[in-house]
Amino acid sequence: METLADPAARTFSQVIFSDVLHSYPPSTPVTCCYTLTEAFQPHPRDWVGIFKVGWSSAKDYHTFVWVEPCLDVVGESVSRKTVFKDYYLPKDEVEFYQFCYIDSSGQVRGASTPFCFKSPEGRSLDCSLDCSLDCSPDDDLLVITTQEQVEQSVREKADLQKELDGIQEENKGLKSALQKDQQEAAIFKEQREQKEKEKSRLVSELEQIKEQNGNLKSTAQMQVQEMDRLREELLVQSTKQLEIQQQRNLSVSLDEASIEKETHTREKYNRAVAKINQLKREREEMRGRLDAQSEEIIKLNCCLREGQRELLKTKDGVQLLQVDLLSSEKENERLAAELQRLKDATHDTEDVRRENRELCRKLSQQETQQDVPDDQLRVQCQTLVSQLQDAQATLAAEKEESGKARRRAEALHEELMQIGKRLETVVMTCDQEQRKSSKYELQLSEALEAIADKDDVLQDKEHVLRLVKLENEELVRENQNLRRDVEELRRVNSDLLAAPSACSPHVQPDATSPEGNPSSSRGGEQQQQEETPDQADDLYQPTGTAVSSLPGELPWNNPTGAGAARGKSPGVSLLHDAVDQSVFEDHVYGHEL
Repeated sequence: METLADPAARTFSQVIFSDVLHSYPPSTPVTCCYTLTEAFQPHPRDWVGIFKVGWSSAKDYHTFVWVEPCLDVVGESVSRKTVFKDYYLPKDEVEFYQFCYIDSSGQVRGASTPFCFKSPEGRSLDCSLDCSLDCSPDDDLLVITTQEQVEQSVREKADLQKELDGIQEENKGLKSALQKDQQEAAIFKEQREQKEKEKSRLVSELEQIKEQNGNLKSTAQMQVQEMDRLREELLVQSTKQLEIQQQRNLSVSLDEASIEKETHTREKYNRAVAKINQLKREREEMRGRLDAQSEEIIKLNCCLREGQRELLKTKDGVQLLQVDLLSSEKENERLAAELQRLKDATHDTEDVRRENRELCRKLSQQETQQDVPDDQLRVQCQTLVSQLQDAQATLAAEKEESGKARRRAEALHEELMQIGKRLETVVMTCDQEQRKSSKYELQLSEALEAIADKDDVLQDKEHVLRLVKLENEELVRENQNLRRDVEELRRVNSDLLAAPSACSPHVQPDATSPEGNPSSSRGGEQQQQEETPDQADDLYQPTGTAVSSLPGELPWNNPTGAGAARGKSPGVSLLHDAVDQSVFEDHVYGHEL
């Protein structure tokens, strides 16, 4: 069962009662006419009951009658009648009643206007008593007093009607303002959902940026480790090459060609040093940019956390506004119920005034009748006066209720104004958050562009490192080849020195002695000059490839004498020119590291 305050009260208009009289005689059957609308589907278990005005539940019926089944009609408006037998009708002539249509589920589908049960004899007796008021000595005074009260009641009723109209207008304005606030709340809800979507997107982008930054850091660390390893390898190779160069410097004298080659080597070394310095500056710039980007990412994280806090505050404000809107809606519903009750009371007042007019008219028609006793007239006059006093008290109570309703409506209007101001504040806050979000998006795009540039630079560095690694491997292989060639030359030289000088007339001078042989005769020198070229050609022929790839001079052990002058092959004169510039720069770069 449902009560009047249930939201299902909106279904009262599905069944419409017609031809409802203001009063029915209590001793005769009552016919109730009603119309079923198209939106309502009847059921055989539906029933129509008579309820006392002010009922609160479907159980408060006085009597009821089952409705006639009409299942063959669907989607059409149908008129039906129901007859209440006189035995079950109420006997009270003071209370007001109304018809209510209750469906099979216990829901109220329609309600009629109030009516009462009065006997015709009572109405004729009241009329005769009212009409005989002028026959008593105090008739004029009583009639004048009653007329003044009626006129005063009419004036108060008119004032009350004006106030009621004003309250209805204010209620309409409040309803329109409430609808506007609800629309603004819906728009704000959509904007809040968009903000949440943008926030989730920014969070995902920030997570991607963090992941990319971590990958870049790990890649940079790996590259630094690789560079450290390459530096160590280059340092080892440079130390070995320095040892070879020192041995070479101890064993080989400097001449004009070596000076020119050294000058050329210094130029190459200077270019390599300049290139190394440039690479160092670029590395420092890369580190500076990486630090700046890290600081920018930290700032963006701080801004994002601040935006999240602002968004949480905005959500709390929205929830408070929603609570205020719900309370305003409940207050409006309560005011609507009170206005409906005031309308019912106004209708009752109209009925009382109509009865008073009818009584006055009947009194004027029966002024000449003298057959009623004075006692009965006095009793009837007192009854009429008490009825007028009751009506006046009812009007005063209704006026007080109307004033209370008006004050509540004013308070509700002020509350709605405050809610509107809060909504404006929330809208301004949303605009600020949107501007901050656009600023964050711009900063994120700039950070992404900087990271993309950094990725390009890192790829270039990786390419350079790969080239350096390949060149380092080539240097290692060439160094091994050079070592093998040097060992071969030393072995050949030791074999030549170990050969006895008396075994052959063609003896090679000692190539490892830095001071030469002072005891050698000029004939021996002439013979050496005649026979050494062939032997030198045979000696240097296997190592021509190694000579062309060395970055310095071979370790010839005889810096002076004709053997030293004739021992320089064409490959020795082109040593520095044959060396690759990039390999030499990488070698110098290893020394710098």
